[in-house]
Amino acid sequence: MNQVRVSVIVPAYNSAQWLASSIGSVLAQTMPDLEVIIVNDGSTDRTAAVADGFHDPRVRVLNQHNGGVSAARNKGIEHAKGMFVSFLDADDGMEPDNLQIKLEALKDPAMDWVFGDLIMCDQLLEPTGAVLQGTGGDVLRTILLGTHTAVPAPCSNILVRRRCFDSGIRFDTQLSNSADQDIAIQLASNFRYQHIPIPLNRYRVLPASMSRDIGLYQKDHLALINKAVRSGLLNHPGFRRTCLANANWSIGGSWWLNAGQRRKALPFFIKAILMRPMLLLRPFRRS
Repeated sequence: MNQVRVSVIVPAYNSAQWLASSIGSVLAQTMPDLEVIIVNDGSTDRTAAVADGFHDPRVRVLNQHNGGVSAARNKGIEHAKGMFVSFLDADDGMEPDNLQIKLEALKDPAMDWVFGDLIMCDQLLEPTGAVLQGTGGDVLRTILLGTHTAVPAPCSNILVRRRCFDSGIRFDTQLSNSADQDIAIQLASNFRYQHIPIPLNRYRVLPASMSRDIGLYQKDHLALINKAVRSGLLNHPGFRRTCLANANWSIGGSWWLNAGQRRKALPFFIKAILMRPMLLLRPFRRS
């Protein structure tokens, strides 16, 4: 097997209108020693034709029956040849020096994975002026508390040494829009990491993105927290209570603000307040 330096895995489901831009941003990297693995996850639009249209030997296309984004990413991992592995959603993009800067941070052999900040973009992948910053602190604790961003859009951001996946880490196929946070939890629990405080990826905000499906967000977010409980990450009673309260408060807020469904929001607010009464003060705090 001819090894390359970086494998970039791009799961694609009905992504024909975005895929050329996404792949183009990878092929334009200032660090050219890479391969792009497009995993066509049973698309019914022209995604397969767009994927097959790249005339660059660094691009490989894998086709599978629709199994979800986590299964697609896992398939890419199994076929990756790189010493390092990165991911990019089919509607996002990389800044030209993204991989070069992250590889520089990984010159420390004790460092296992890195992530940067995120450029928020409109539907045309043009910057809106907003930057989503990651944490320079404890990634695991920040994700579990759920009050601040830990790793912005991990699956369009992280660069990981191959040895992390060789250890058995994989995406949880039972999760949907929380699968990226779960992979960050797995990596942060087992390997050393570094935050690079530079915006290196572009994130396209779409009206129909999974994050706007509140029912899916509720199901996935609770599954993520329950998995953390089962994994022993929330064994401290006070910390567990705070994390569970914050999760319920966040779900309630999503139903209230994003969906406008206050009846669905109230049970989550009540659960959160019973676990942590101080949450009553949160709406009145200045940001």
